[in-house]
Amino acid sequence: MTPTAPLTTLVEQQLERVQALQSVLEQEAGVIASRSSEDIEAIAKQKQSLINEIQRNDAQISRHPERDLLNHDETLSEHVNAIQATLSACKQQNETNGIALQRASLSIHRLRNLFQESGGKSELTYNQDGNASGRKTLGTNVKA
Repeated sequence: MTPTAPLTTLVEQQLERVQALQSVLEQEAGVIASRSSEDIEAIAKQKQSLINEIQRNDAQISRHPERDLLNHDETLSEHVNAIQATLSACKQQNETNGIALQRASLSIHRLRNLFQESGGKSELTYNQDGNASGRKTLGTNVKA
């Protein structure tokens, strides 16, 4: 859409996009819980695409010659309030998803370390970041 598109159309599109983002974030929460890395990646791309669309549309609205109507027209004000409320819910859901993703990553890391430890403690070493590494080649290059 060009900046000359009706302001009402731009605001309605923005509301639809923000609601779509909220739906994607809810889907993301389920995908994180299922720990499906392929689905997590696909949802992340979809989420980023929606965020980009929202930002572009926001820029169009901010440059629109009738943008002052956002504060004076009752219908547009209601839409703006709905957009802001939905965006607030999106931010909260995104933070929750981020925490869940970090926890999932941490538990996978711990599980990997447990598997490595069960392979033989004599083979377990730690790198400079403190991550466990089980290498069977440890000490095999020594010829003394």
